Amino acid sequence: MNSLSNYDDVFNQLQAFGLDITSLDYSGKMKRCKMVNGDRESRGWYILYEVPKTDGTGSFITGSFGVWQGADNNAQKVSLAKGVTLSSEQAEAIKARAAADKKKQDTALRFKNEKAAKEANVYWKKLSTDGEFEYLTRKQVGANGGRFSPRGNFAIPLQDEKGAIHGLQIIYCAADKAKKGRDKDFFPQGLAKKGHFYQIGTPTWIVFIAEGFATAASIHEATGLPVVVAFDAGNLQPVAQAIAKKYPKAKIVIACDDDYLKKCPKCKKYHLADVAECECGQKMPNGNPGVTMGKLAALAVSGTVVIPKFNDERPIDKKGPTDFNDIAVLEGPRVVEAQIADHLTAMGLQPVAPRAVATTQGGGVANALVIDDAEMMFGRFSLVYNGGSVAFDHDHHLLVPLGDVRDACTDKNFVRIWQADAKRRRIVKIEEVGFDPTEQDPKIKCNLWAGWPTSPEQGDCSELLDLLYYLVSNEDDKKEELYQWVLKWLAYPIQNHGAKMETALVFHGPQGTGKNLFFETIMRLYGEYGAIIDQSALEDKHNDWASRKLFVVADEVIARQEMHHIKNKLKAIVTGKKIRINPKNIKAYWESNHCNVVFLSNEAQPLVLERDDRRYVVIWTPPKEEKKFYNAIRSSLDNGGLAALHYHLLHHVNLDGFTPETYPPMTAAKAELINTSMDSWEQFAREWAAGQLSSSLIFHPDENGSPVMAADIETLFQLYRKWADRNGCRYVEQKNQFLTKISRLPNFMKRVAQHVQLGLKKSQLTIVYPPNHTLPPSNTTMSAWNSQQVERFIECISAVKRVFDD
Repeated sequence: MNSLSNYDDVFNQLQAFGLDITSLDYSGKMKRCKMVNGDRESRGWYILYEVPKTDGTGSFITGSFGVWQGADNNAQKVSLAKGVTLSSEQAEAIKARAAADKKKQDTALRFKNEKAAKEANVYWKKLSTDGEFEYLTRKQVGANGGRFSPRGNFAIPLQDEKGAIHGLQIIYCAADKAKKGRDKDFFPQGLAKKGHFYQIGTPTWIVFIAEGFATAASIHEATGLPVVVAFDAGNLQPVAQAIAKKYPKAKIVIACDDDYLKKCPKCKKYHLADVAECECGQKMPNGNPGVTMGKLAALAVSGTVVIPKFNDERPIDKKGPTDFNDIAVLEGPRVVEAQIADHLTAMGLQPVAPRAVATTQGGGVANALVIDDAEMMFGRFSLVYNGGSVAFDHDHHLLVPLGDVRDACTDKNFVRIWQADAKRRRIVKIEEVGFDPTEQDPKIKCNLWAGWPTSPEQGDCSELLDLLYYLVSNEDDKKEELYQWVLKWLAYPIQNHGAKMETALVFHGPQGTGKNLFFETIMRLYGEYGAIIDQSALEDKHNDWASRKLFVVADEVIARQEMHHIKNKLKAIVTGKKIRINPKNIKAYWESNHCNVVFLSNEAQPLVLERDDRRYVVIWTPPKEEKKFYNAIRSSLDNGGLAALHYHLLHHVNLDGFTPETYPPMTAAKAELINTSMDSWEQFAREWAAGQLSSSLIFHPDENGSPVMAADIETLFQLYRKWADRNGCRYVEQKNQFLTKISRLPNFMKRVAQHVQLGLKKSQLTIVYPPNHTLPPSNTTMSAWNSQQVERFIECISAVKRVFDD
């Protein structure tokens, strides 16, 4: 018999609610339990407290209990027997106890979360980026950055706003699924899921949030738009709030799962979402969690929701399709794309298009677009064979879908007349359409180039030139050389139409210094052949912004180490001879790349540069000047400064000895950016070779006073790991990659199977030699020298370990 006066009553209340329990824990700790006739998850919960009676005759139990359904914990208070009440003092004591318990629980949970995050990061680094997976095949989606385990499972990281990994979702292969009885799990135990997500694409003007990976991947692959995985309905709102904080300018759309059915936990029968009670008498969970939680998430961030619409009737006696991945598999990705497009249109959500400047002067003939005579068709259009139902407009130098041509006609029969006249209608191959500002390519019959769009005029542009000089003035000893080089780089394509520079400009630094003011002015000289792009334009699968372009300002386009797809796109734009254009409603085609690029950013690291990268001139701009400095520049632009700058670049800049291949001067800003971009293994190798490890580690010189010596790969890799940990490196190389990369650095050397004697032990080791330390002294054998070097290096790493361990 329990001494607590209401133990049995509370026990019965919890059992009647459906909690599967055999006894009560009234220690004040949160207890999780399964539900009677429920699934395998411990969705039930209770927190109970023992409270002494005010008359001193014993104690009773109070607290709360419930069951998690989505994000709703369905909390219920323990009902106390008649005559049993809590005094204000007791209520305050319980409140204080609950607060103290919560603090302890939060501390313990944080420890679990941190431990889980470390374990997840270790596991993630062991996974492969290459592999095949039945789940992906069945769902008809790509890996989108997920990784593959040796057992054949698929992993997706749960990340925060900074990209840190807090855990993984593991989707099991068929064998593990059969063994475990479920298709996925979160790993490891104790991970923090709330507010953590996985991002496919970079949000800019819009971002979608979906529950599952396959749903998110289907939307991204169908539309090219960024999508975030929230992992479940209960996490939609926390994730939406995290994304809204990280990308405040992005519109958020929740792509809901339509959980139109629910399953009775008792008899397992399916019912529509609005059914409150099963025929067996079992109360049903509330509503449609996918849609309900999606709407709550959208409400929290002023977003919208899009719900999948299925053409076919869905079953009501078994689980049916519920999400956009199901639509992609059953009806095709075009249906997904159409439903997303319809939603964006209905909500008035439109992309922020690349800011291109309209033609100011000259250029293409400004004919009316309307076609009011069938005869106009023969002189104006050529049908493009194998171009995907498009015509070339000779007046406007554009590829136009035949549907648009038809819509521009005042009489639809004009197109029929044009198509029927085989003798007069012109047909060209897609290879005969191109962008050739040089007008020298004999293969091009339909040129997308319409002539230079602006006209130069003599005048004063000194304020604009002063601005350029100011922008390069941080490099004190090279500012004159830099100014002349950048001026020639800008002038060369204007004096040589269509010239493709082998290099690009990178101007980064504080806000408001005039970077955009100057280079957007340059862009205006190019009229319709100039544009400004941002991250969304670069990541969009439809890249028609790149068609017919001579000059592009890439404004805050960031390419960090992990963004390999962005780095490759930038490389193709900067140095590629051809560029693949993929417009909407027109078949993709290749175009000659005449585009020259300037990167502008306020970031310290706008790009990742390799140590021997010669493609970029990098300039860190000085602080913002006084307002009157910029007012004078704008006044100059209002008074003919643009045309005067055009004239100056065209006639007054001497290009003798300067070509598109002329490499830029090395700058301090570039050296710093290369150093910032350097992988951890290379930073370590360079410090080792320079004898600088003694400053970042406790590393003593050898008997000749040098801290540089050869090392066996095992010991060297141990030291690298210690060094990386001490320096807070986020990405640490695996051992086999470390050896391969470091031995390929200039003047480094690797020798395998080297005989060494360490004490009494003889071994064969792989040894890495830093520059200028690859051969022994003339009076020493290679074996003896190797032994001395390796033994000394091992002594140093032992000293390092002792210092770190202490």
